[in-house]
Amino acid sequence: MSKLPPKRSIQYPFKGCIGIDEAGRGPLAGPVTVCACFVEDLKEVKRVLFSNSIRDSKKLNNSLRINIFKTIRQKRLIKSRIEYAIASRSAAFIDQHGIVKAVDACIVSCLRTLSRKGLPVETLKIRLDGGLKIKHYKANQSTHIKGDEQFVEIALASIVAKVHRDSYMERLAKQIKGYKWENNVGYGTKEHREAIGNMGATKYHRSTYLKGFKLFDKAE
Repeated sequence: MSKLPPKRSIQYPFKGCIGIDEAGRGPLAGPVTVCACFVEDLKEVKRVLFSNSIRDSKKLNNSLRINIFKTIRQKRLIKSRIEYAIASRSAAFIDQHGIVKAVDACIVSCLRTLSRKGLPVETLKIRLDGGLKIKHYKANQSTHIKGDEQFVEIALASIVAKVHRDSYMERLAKQIKGYKWENNVGYGTKEHREAIGNMGATKYHRSTYLKGFKLFDKAE
């Protein structure tokens, strides 16, 4: 009697999507930060984390952003695999190479990290926010204006990137006093501009952003 052939494991298609967003493109100080976030079950994550419509991290209050970040970092409450990667490029890198190349480098770094975690990055659907685009990397990608308001995976990437960068700037504010980075996280607020005018720039400032920048409002 002939033997039955050995059972083969069936290889199902890999489920899920990757969302990519950045934080810190416009500040006068600090790094730019990108997050790539893989979500396996989009409906489950939306149900647990977003009670209403998906919203951009900038439209959520800080405590809610931090709460969502802690939830996905600790892998609790959600019955879905979530993996994320974060990459940043410094003010010095931005001054030398420009913000576009800095963001591009962060995106590629994030995707390589996800790949090392075992995700088939080149075959997964990748959605990017705004004008972002993956260069020099084979990917099934699409770009969406206000994507962080439409797609769970981009919304999570937006939240993680912003919480990570804001936390860094708050820690930096304890070392470098006077610029109020704990409040403005490096953006060009009036108090920040006045501090630069009074104390000068630090190594954490983007010198290319300060050239010709109006530090004071003469009308005030």
